Amino acid sequence: MIQIALLLFGAHFVRRHAYLLGIMGFLWLLAGLIIFVDAFDGVRYFPLTLFGVLLLIESVITLSVASSGIGAQKAVLYFKGGGFFLIALLILANATISNMLLAIILGMAYFVMGLLQMASAWVVRFPGWRAAFGFGLAKIAFALFMFGPYPSHYSATISVFIGVTLMMGGLVTLNVFLRARQLKEGTSVFDLFVPSDVLPKIRKSQLARPVSDNAPVQVQTEPLTVHVWTPEGSSKGAPVPRPVINRYIAAVDINGVISTGHAALEMLPDTYISLYPGTDIDRSPSEFFRILKATRENDVPGQFQPDYNTESQAWCPSNWQVRFNAYNPDGLLRFWQEYRQHEVYNLTYRNCSSSVTYALEAALDGALHDRASGSWQEVLRIMVMPELWIAAQIRKRATTMAWTPGLTLDYARALRAIVHPVSTPWFARLLRVSKASKISVSR
Repeated sequence: MIQIALLLFGAHFVRRHAYLLGIMGFLWLLAGLIIFVDAFDGVRYFPLTLFGVLLLIESVITLSVASSGIGAQKAVLYFKGGGFFLIALLILANATISNMLLAIILGMAYFVMGLLQMASAWVVRFPGWRAAFGFGLAKIAFALFMFGPYPSHYSATISVFIGVTLMMGGLVTLNVFLRARQLKEGTSVFDLFVPSDVLPKIRKSQLARPVSDNAPVQVQTEPLTVHVWTPEGSSKGAPVPRPVINRYIAAVDINGVISTGHAALEMLPDTYISLYPGTDIDRSPSEFFRILKATRENDVPGQFQPDYNTESQAWCPSNWQVRFNAYNPDGLLRFWQEYRQHEVYNLTYRNCSSSVTYALEAALDGALHDRASGSWQEVLRIMVMPELWIAAQIRKRATTMAWTPGLTLDYARALRAIVHPVSTPWFARLLRVSKASKISVSR
């Protein structure tokens, strides 16, 4: 989440305030360690009841604004709000059975996340999959620790969970701080955080367009458009009903043909990023799991489509479009100049969706520079936006599995909600919902 926020704030903001990341990461790590130790010393000082009340309020706010979400954002917000609401009630109950239920719920959440992360790392074999597999194994070990009653008989469940979560968050923030310190003149935030294996191995000094963070991002005359063909929307035959799989992975039609959808990015007048495999890929069910591996033997020659009109006329129009009016055209052109020199396609590692996602991040580098430089109140408002949390969760899932058109669509929608927020903020929408409820009750 912090990484996405820093990308949107831009290089100038990061260089000026990088030290705050170090302070914040250290405080999170220290607070997590204190809470974790406090859970087992026999006397608990952590204000558990106050935490439960705050979590209950947060869950009510999330559930109140969930109906305004777009697409999958609505389901994610309802799931988050409902889960937090249940956990808050169990915390406030503070009984032996409720503490045991909390241990089971939180342990199962970590167990499932760890199992999925290990499975995706083993199947996809993306760069760095061994580290991801190890982190998944650590999550399962922590889940098993949560299941066991020793040594606190479940009374320390929440304190342990919060302590470990804060310590992990502190370590992540300190890692971001160490990387942010490397941000020098002529380097963008996107260059700092983009995976090293995404772009060809050429020197940044060879780029014709240097970075300038003194020029804030302005509203452009032509919108930047993310085009998405979902697997269901691009299926030639009638797809077999599989709601989640069809939305985010692939659709199988009645003839057994697999469709994975497509994504492209367009910046007028002449920039169009749409990566296709240059040769046909066998997508039959018997070969599908083999080609999911992001290994070099599954690399095939790639080709970039010339423009949207040519592509849509040869195939079909995109069934979703997400438009941005404030973006960084120079950042996008720098990325595109480098990225297109490497015409290689890989179904999970370097596909149409990952190409569009990284191009979109390059285009949004510094998109909130003016807002972040205006006041700390605006920075805090951006940091607590639900869409930022949603974008971070989508990105985390995609980078440990694979970017798909469905994930790219949801990610683009979440980023657009941050860059182009609705005129009515979430707290105003909450007040409107509460007033409407009062009126309906009085009637």
